[in-house]
Parts: sequence; C-alpha cells; structure tokens
Amino acid sequence: MCMSGSKMARAAIPFFVLWAAVLGTACRREAKQSLSPPPQPSAAPGMGAPPLVDSRGHAVPSAPAGAEAPAGGQLTWSVPAGWVEEPPSSSMRKAQYALPAASGDAEGGQCAVFYFGPGQGGDIQANIDRWASQLTDASGGHPVPTVAESSVGGRKVLKVSMEGTYTNMMGGDSTPKPGTLLLGEIVEGADANWFFKCTGPKKTMESHRQEFDSLIASVRAS
Repeated sequence: MCMSGSKMARAAIPFFVLWAAVLGTACRREAKQSLSPPPQPSAAPGMGAPPLVDSRGHAVPSAPAGAEAPAGGQLTWSVPAGWVEEPPSSSMRKAQYALPAASGDAEGGQCAVFYFGPGQGGDIQANIDRWASQLTDASGGHPVPTVAESSVGGRKVLKVSMEGTYTNMMGGDSTPKPGTLLLGEIVEGADANWFFKCTGPKKTMESHRQEFDSLIASVRAS
C-alpha cells in the first residue's frame, strides 16, 4: 500500500526526534568526560629521597623512620691514664681530652674526636688539607703532612702528622702557637669516618705519641 507524501513526512518526524535525543545524550556524555581531570600517574618505585652515601661515596642503607642507628655505628676506645676528659667545646666534637704538659713546656696539649653523623664529615683528603691549613711553616706556607696507612680491628686507619705555627680556626683561643705538633688519625667507621686530632707543643705531643697510638689501637665498635 502506498503512502502519500504528507503521511510519510509525519511518520519520519518521530524517528528524527528520537535520533536527535540519542545524539544529544552522547554529546553531553563526551563533553563531561573531556572536562574530567586526567588521572595522575602513580609514583614509580624507588623515586623517593636520594640514598645516603658515606664520606667515601659508598651507599648507606636507609633505616626505617624511628629505627635506631645500626649496630657498629658508634666507636669506643680506652682513654690513656693521665688524660683528662673535658666537656666538648663544640657540637662537632664527640669527645675532648686535656694532655699534661711535658717538663719545660708552658702548656699541655689537647685531643679532640670528631664524628659528624652517618654519611657526613667529607672525604679524607679534604680533612687532611684542612688540618694543614691550620698550620704555617717557616716559609709562610702550609706544611706537607706525613701520612701512613694501617688498620685496627679490620678498620682502615690513616695516621697523619705535621708541625708548624698552629692557629685554631674552630673557635676558642685563636692565638698563633709556634712549635706545635699535630698528630691525627682517621678511623673508618661503619657509616662515616671518625677523626682523632691532637695538638700541642712538640715536646708534649711527642711524650704522648705512644699513648695516642694505644688509644687508636683500642678502638672498637660499641
């Protein structure tokens, strides 16, 4: 059966209305999705704070928050008889001792122990150079230190000695002191180096050199 043109037009109207409604709904859904913020990428594993390194550039394992320092991080030693323990004059010093003056010397010596924390303290050569910069030789320059390597309890130790006019640059008495002998030993720790530095009149320090060596020989992990 044939339909007239007007009847066909009336039949097509509901179809176009339905198609327009479906198309409008799809467009609104697409617009809504396009306005939503893009998902944030999840952090890649291992992208936290950079790992700690010790003063020789070796990686130091990170401890969980609130965890105690790893065993072996601290060192202990035996103090020679006659050495007098003093309150450290700065927060950088782990310990400090007064050494009795030798006969004929106007003053005694001092020994300080420095530990700056895990991965801290700088490299060995930088510290030796800093010690040398505190001394002036007869030419007005800085002395060339004598350095020897040994070991104590499986730990590497560097023995350092030099002499000249000493100027304390770490606070306190900064009066230049001619004829000073500096004896230093740098001991490898579990997480950083420990720096033992003794200064005083040459005769006094020579009288305590063997005692200083005995102190270093007694170093152990606590």
